[in-house]
Formats: sequence, C-alpha cells, structure tokens
Amino acid sequence: MNELKPTLTLVQGLGLLTSALLGTGVFMLPELTVRTSGGNALWGWMVLILAILPVALSFGQLGRRFPHAGGASHFVELAFGKLQGRIVGWLFLALLPVGLPAAMEMAVWFLGSLVSMSDAQQVMAKVLLLLMMMAVNLRGIKLSGAIQTTISVTVCSVIFLLTWLAIDDSGPTAATRYNPFTADSLEMGAVAAAAALAFWSFIGVEALAHVSSEFKNPQRDFPLALIIGVLIVGLVYSLGTWLVLSYPGSLSPDTPAMVILFDKLIGPWGGLCIGLFGFLSCVATMNIYHASASRMLWSLARGGDAPRMLEKLNRQQAPVNSVIAMTVVCLISLLISSSLNMSLEGLIMLSNGIVVLIYIMTMMAAIRLLSRWRKLLAAGGMLICVWLAVTLAASMLYAGVLYVSLWIWFRSRYLGEADLMGNGV
Repeated sequence: MNELKPTLTLVQGLGLLTSALLGTGVFMLPELTVRTSGGNALWGWMVLILAILPVALSFGQLGRRFPHAGGASHFVELAFGKLQGRIVGWLFLALLPVGLPAAMEMAVWFLGSLVSMSDAQQVMAKVLLLLMMMAVNLRGIKLSGAIQTTISVTVCSVIFLLTWLAIDDSGPTAATRYNPFTADSLEMGAVAAAAALAFWSFIGVEALAHVSSEFKNPQRDFPLALIIGVLIVGLVYSLGTWLVLSYPGSLSPDTPAMVILFDKLIGPWGGLCIGLFGFLSCVATMNIYHASASRMLWSLARGGDAPRMLEKLNRQQAPVNSVIAMTVVCLISLLISSSLNMSLEGLIMLSNGIVVLIYIMTMMAAIRLLSRWRKLLAAGGMLICVWLAVTLAASMLYAGVLYVSLWIWFRSRYLGEADLMGNGV
C-alpha cells in the first residue's frame, strides 16, 4: 500500500487550519493594526474577512473536487499541465527554508519571555523544536491534527475569555466597549492599511490543501474546514482588536498589549501565559507547514519529479523519507539564517512573496477548472491576490526569480514535451 491514509475528521481539519492561520499573529497583529490605523483597525479586519472568503471558497471547491496530496500543485497541473504544476510544487517547498527560520525566531522570542537563553541556547532550542516536529509528523497526520486542535482550542479560549471578562468588567478600569459603528470618523485609507497588514494572518489556507486527500470525507469536510476555519480565525482576530481598542491603556512601548490585558482582566501572570500560548501557536504553525511540505515532496516523488526513495511510507502511512528530507533541508536553512543573522522582517517578506504567487496561480487554475458561480469566486480571489502582490513590491522579485529559474530548468529537462504553459507534459 502506497497511499496516504485518510484519518482526518472535520474537527481535526479545523484544528490544523486555525492553528496555521493564528500562528504568532493572534497575540501580535491586533495590536499592530490598532497602532497603524487606530479605530479603523476593526473595520480593516471586517473588510479582510470578506475579502479572503473568495480565496478560501475557491481552495475549498478545488479540494472538494480534486482531493490530492499535491494541493495547489495538483490543481495547477490539472489546469495548465505538468510543467506549471511542477513549478508550483517546488515553489511551495522553497517557502519552508525561508519561512521556518522566521517562525522559529518568533517561537524563540515567546520562549525567551519564559526562560532566559543565550544565543547558543536559542539555536539549540530551534534545532530541538525541529526534531520534535519531525517525530510528530512521522507518527502520521492524525496525531498532528489532534495536537493542532488542542493548541487552537486553547489559544482561542484565551481570547474568548478575555472578551467575556471585558464585557463583564464594571470596575474602575472598565472597558470603554469600543463600538465601530459609532466611531467619529471612518478613513478608507486607514481601513485599507489595516487590512493590508492583517492579510498576513490568513497566509496558510494553501497548506491545508496538501492534506485534502487525508480527510475521511474530503467532499464534505474539506471545504467546511476551510470556510469555518477562516470565519473562526477572523472572529478571534477581530475580538483581539476590539479588546485593544476597548482598553487604550494597554498600548505600551515596552509590553505587548495582550500581556497587559491578561494582567488586568485575569491576574498578574500575563507574561507567563501569553508567552506559553504564543510559543505553542508558533510551534503549531511550523508543524502544519512541515507536514504539508513533506506531503508535497512525497507527491512530487510519486510523479517522478523527486527521487523515488521519497515515496516510502511507514507503518502509520506517513511519508517517512520525505519528512526526514524536509527536516534536513530546514535544519541547514536554520543554521545558515542563524549564522548570517538574517532579519525576521526580510524572511517574512520573502515567504509572503512566494505564497502570493502560489495563490495567484491557484486562482487562475480555479477559473479554468471550476464552473458557473465558482469561476466568479476564483476571479475575485485572484484580484485580491494581485492587489496584494502590488503591495509587496520588491519582495515579489524573489518569487519571480524562483519561478523563472524553475521554468527554465523544467523546460530544459522536458524540452519538446510542453508548450509555454506546460500543457501536454
């Protein structure tokens, strides 16, 4: 047997997606959007939730009709041929070596709020985390989904608890209970700025597509997991933003707003709890990307575009050699980024450029593969992604160079087998 085992339920799929989307941002982005746009930040989140739905719906429809471990790569291949599918697959793999070091930096930052560590100890902690993720993903996606679900429920519960306490707060430090519908001014420029910043919280939709074939009932559960997950995540981020707006005193130059809010509403151990939950969210995000990239590599190996030895599955039906290979690649990139002291912002922007290009190509595929109203959804999703590419500016250059390099490589390797778009390869 050489197929991935379908073990994911709707709840576990929700856990995978929400943990990937929440990531580190649930305790950081609400404050950043308020600092950027003030009272317009909440409107920015509302606009973004509506804007991201066409993208999520399109991914959901593609995963429902064509469940496959290749995810976006498989969708693009069906629409435009193997050449373009190969390129998207390798673009996704190219995301992990730059994205994982960035996520590791965030995880270690939260961990540093719990325990003091030297630079050498931070590197050791990153390596240990990577090895732990490998061990989890070698046990199969079911265990990974269960862990993600637990972390997601915990993180969401913190935000919901803080919101309930803020609504019930009637003491001298009671919340102003910010109401965006009674705001004195609404500035579309500020709303757009908040939405543009907040968009990064929804990068991760494409990762769940790689495990669509591992849902027990992908036709029903995969699109439901995407849509419900996006709405839950949007609600959590919106509540976090409302909390910061309701307690203007939580904005401090030295301490994260969520730590101050936790101390004010629950007790004097906000730093400990937020540090712990933030760390777990980082680990959850890295874990789903590690699992998804491993399955992408496994899918490429099955198609002959990666060494055949990467096809091997273990007793838990996890792609053992692909998991180990991705771990080695991530370990090398982690050590290089640490030795070069690469900036967190630079790594994030490079990652975002790759993801946006993958989104654009997937939306183009959806326009070609889907029918009727689904084409309009995909077209709307593509316009949103193109707008995002414009805002990224120079960071898209890295993704563009990767695309052209991969195109030249595969065209030279399979010369005569494909036209410009790769049809017929």
